[in-house]
Amino acid sequence: MKIPCNTIRDLLPLYYDEVCSLESRKLIESHIEECQECKSELDKYDMDVDSLSNVTDAKPLKNISEKWKAGKRVSFFKGSLVVSIIACIFSASMYKLNGSYVDENGYLIESFGFIPLAYLFGFIALLSGLMLIYSKVMMKYKSR
Repeated sequence: MKIPCNTIRDLLPLYYDEVCSLESRKLIESHIEECQECKSELDKYDMDVDSLSNVTDAKPLKNISEKWKAGKRVSFFKGSLVVSIIACIFSASMYKLNGSYVDENGYLIESFGFIPLAYLFGFIALLSGLMLIYSKVMMKYKSR
């Protein structure tokens, strides 16, 4: 059974990457033994890979990728800062709103849970702000 060269050329990338089935591999190898054009096409893949290793065109893409990742990091810290500030203000205001009172048994009742929550969210806001500043400084430093 003679397989057209176009079909073999379609399978060559799979053969080169070693992801085709064993049957396809045998079929391609038997075709390459007979067809010099397809064999030279397969040899071009080796040359393409060798020439790509020396290419400096990948550097701009790497810079874009790094800026995008840094931008995601800055966005995360901005969101974390805003959410933790809102939660801190909410916790402190709920503590003030609930207040404290003495029940009928003479016990002082306070909604104490809001105090540590306000401190926790305040601490998270502080850390997020510091990390946001650090990330922006590092972005400026790397862009030089």
